[in-house]
Amino acid sequence: MSRPLHMFRNMRFKQKLILSYLIVSLIPIALLGTYSYNQSKLFLRKQAVQGLQDTVGTMARGMNEKTVQYERTVDSVVMNTGLQRIFGTQYKSLTLLSEDLRKYVDPYFSMIKSLNKDMLQLTVYMPDTMPEYGDSILSLNRLKGNSLWYNAAMQQKQTGWYHNNDELVVYRQFPTILYNNMEGILYLKLNKELFFESLSSVSSVDSARDGLFISDGQHNVVYSNHRDAAIFQQQIIQLPTQPENTADIEGIRYIVINVPLHHSDWTLHYYIPEQDISMDATSIVKATVILLIACIAILFALIWIFSHTMIKRIYHLNKLMKQVQYGNMQLDIRSENRDEIGELTNRFGSMLFRINELVTEVYQNKIIQKEAEFKALQAQINPHFLYNTLSIINWKSLKIGATDISHVVTTLSRFYRTSLNRGESMTTVRDELQNTQSFVEIQSVMHDHSFDVSYHIDDEVYQYDTVNLSIQPLVENAIMHGIDQKQNGKGQLIITVRAHKEWIEFVVEDNGPGIPKEIQDDILIKQSKGYGLKNVNERIKLVFGEEYGITVFSEYGQGTAMIMTIPKYRKQ
Repeated sequence: MSRPLHMFRNMRFKQKLILSYLIVSLIPIALLGTYSYNQSKLFLRKQAVQGLQDTVGTMARGMNEKTVQYERTVDSVVMNTGLQRIFGTQYKSLTLLSEDLRKYVDPYFSMIKSLNKDMLQLTVYMPDTMPEYGDSILSLNRLKGNSLWYNAAMQQKQTGWYHNNDELVVYRQFPTILYNNMEGILYLKLNKELFFESLSSVSSVDSARDGLFISDGQHNVVYSNHRDAAIFQQQIIQLPTQPENTADIEGIRYIVINVPLHHSDWTLHYYIPEQDISMDATSIVKATVILLIACIAILFALIWIFSHTMIKRIYHLNKLMKQVQYGNMQLDIRSENRDEIGELTNRFGSMLFRINELVTEVYQNKIIQKEAEFKALQAQINPHFLYNTLSIINWKSLKIGATDISHVVTTLSRFYRTSLNRGESMTTVRDELQNTQSFVEIQSVMHDHSFDVSYHIDDEVYQYDTVNLSIQPLVENAIMHGIDQKQNGKGQLIITVRAHKEWIEFVVEDNGPGIPKEIQDDILIKQSKGYGLKNVNERIKLVFGEEYGITVFSEYGQGTAMIMTIPKYRKQ
């Protein structure tokens, strides 16, 4: 993953832009193409299934017509008043019965058989009061206990159907509208193969994998064009009886079409593997590919136009930057466009203009600095004059035996040497403490030794550096605003320096009256007259960071403690 990302980062901006356009554009195009292909394939599948449904529906209508035909034939027999009269009359003479059977029944039954070629037998079963007559009239005793459809025929008044492996029967009771004592049953036996002949001629893709069959309400197979697929067909019968089903059977996905027949107890089933449905998606694939190629070609053209328009302006800006890099700083760079590239160009022009101003300003400041250095060089005479003067006073004082004057002059000389520090802003902690001690000694003489001083300094701190003139202002404030303001008792000044793990802590304490609350809140953030702590605090934070500086703890009437913290710093 890191290598492709590294390659992408090192690509030219134009290549990145084109690649980004392609990725952003090709993904929806690919998704749209895939969606269109799948929808088209689904549409073809629906068409194929609809074609199968139409075909199976046509076969079902053919079976319905044949079923209705035989039910009408049955109705024409049982509702025939002439036959009802013959079968319902108690003949006293067999001669009259034979004559009616010969003249009326035989021609009528022969006509019906001739009109229905797949009818094997047409028989009326009558009680023993009616003598048997060939196959046309038989005794009901033949059926009692021997026929499975007899009980159903005796219980229902409508036309019924019965089937087994080799037999297909249509039966119905004669109505008792004209003759109440009539118990006749009409029996039609059909040729099963001829009856389902229209279904057996259906061609299949694979005789072992698709087929057609009819089932009844008890999940029995009435007819099947594949007798060896009974177990397989039973699994299909168990499926919900919807017009179309899909099911996974033996690892193969099948499409099953179910059509109820006119006989309400029968259903026509047709099944075929989904993969065997003829769905030629070649034209769809070609159309999808052509559409994708056309979209990509148009996309490339638009990407090239957009990228060339944008990159051309970036190249121009890059060319101007190279001229500035090679030293041509006097360019007038501006753009009339208000987009991001236009804003970048205008801001680069403004930056170049500002740089030219700063270069001029720095050049002028250099001249001023040189002049200031020259004046400072001249002013160096003054410190030397001061030190020489103090040395003469010291020598004169010693000559006349004024040791106090000599001590003050020596201390004052040492104070100025450490405080001036040869113009450096940083000094060692040792020199800063020596400078502070010199200042305290001078103040002690000036105050006629009216206050006591104590020092508590860790030796470790002497190896570090600090900001020049940072402790002396704290001591000066303690003397001026603390000890000098004390009315009763002797003043006490305590200077403590402790070395911690990562920082140094300077504490200057006095037993003066303390600092009022309103002054204490502003003493480090405002330029308070007479204190001057704001400058010291800002210099410490500027050099060492915001976490360091001065903290003031003062309780009015109890004294003040000023704590300054700095890191353990050594000047490089």
